[in-house]
Amino acid sequence: MELVSEIEKRLLEKEKRLDLLIVKEREAVRLCSKSIKETHLGNFEEAGKLLDEARNVLAEMEKNAAGLEWRLEHPKAEYAEGMIYLSIARDGKILSQKEAGVGDEPYLDGLLDCMGELKRRMFDHLRKGEKEKAEEVFEFMERIYAEAGPLHFSGALMPELRRKQDVGRAHLEDARGKLIK
Repeated sequence: MELVSEIEKRLLEKEKRLDLLIVKEREAVRLCSKSIKETHLGNFEEAGKLLDEARNVLAEMEKNAAGLEWRLEHPKAEYAEGMIYLSIARDGKILSQKEAGVGDEPYLDGLLDCMGELKRRMFDHLRKGEKEKAEEVFEFMERIYAEAGPLHFSGALMPELRRKQDVGRAHLEDARGKLIK
């Protein structure tokens, strides 16, 4: 026991931090999801408040993430998606990575995931007979895919990128088909 007692202590401490990160990750993702819902409803102020809360949770997570930084990638991607979608819906602008305040991988993941929300927004405009607004939303989808679609990196570096690009392309083609009708 003498050989591993210090290791055991360190790993038990790391496990406690991991458990805390998992709980906080769920909280951050939940806040981002609620923000996206509020953005769809046009409640931009509430959506912004929820994203502020999520940012605070992420900052708290970062304090406990030493050696577990990989645990932050998913909630940061959800946060980026929420920030990008709110900016497009409210301001008619795609946030840059710097403006979103996240790293490379979470930004790209969030940007591509945002295409699904944009497709839904476009369909809502079509349902209301607002074809011009639907076309504006579609243009955002096209721009995102034109920039993020051709990227290619090792799956070891960005395991979800290829799948998210494929899903984004499917959203784009489905949206194009509905817009043409």
